[in-house]
Amino acid sequence: MSSDSAPPTGEAPPPVRPANDMQLALSYQPEEDRILFRCRIKHQDVRAWLTRRLVMQWLGASGKLFDHLGGPSAVPQDQRRAVSEFQRDAVVQETDFTQPYRGEELEPYPADGPLLVTKLNFTMTKEKRCVITFTGTVKEAVRLSLSEQELHAVTHMVVQTVEKAQWNTRISTDAAMPQGNPKLLN
Repeated sequence: MSSDSAPPTGEAPPPVRPANDMQLALSYQPEEDRILFRCRIKHQDVRAWLTRRLVMQWLGASGKLFDHLGGPSAVPQDQRRAVSEFQRDAVVQETDFTQPYRGEELEPYPADGPLLVTKLNFTMTKEKRCVITFTGTVKEAVRLSLSEQELHAVTHMVVQTVEKAQWNTRISTDAAMPQGNPKLLN
């Protein structure tokens, strides 16, 4: 993972692969009606606010990525989603979500409070890593480079936090894709 700014030419630097001790924490903050996203990057505690709109963008983009990674487009979509669901379930079983976040000894970034994220960008590298770029209220964009397994784990954490927040987002935990046709209520 890296926290770095784009060079003056506007060309983004390559993201850095996350360290083995990567640690993330997400928590709903009702007084802000936002999700606080925290991540250990190098010696910093990167903090960012995610709004409902950005969380929905996250879930939609990650769902499309999982669908794409589930197999070639010639494979039926339901089969690709089944593969993605199987992979997500395996990652959720293997990942230890009980470890407390260790950010006390880290320098907070940004120093004056969490970054208010105004734009998320998801891109895939040739190495099949997902790079998530958080852009917002500071000059330096924050870039996370995640493997498919790490993206599954983080998206699972996002879904769990949205459920705890009781946001009516109509999300499905199946590959983090929005559910099918809305139901009509009389």
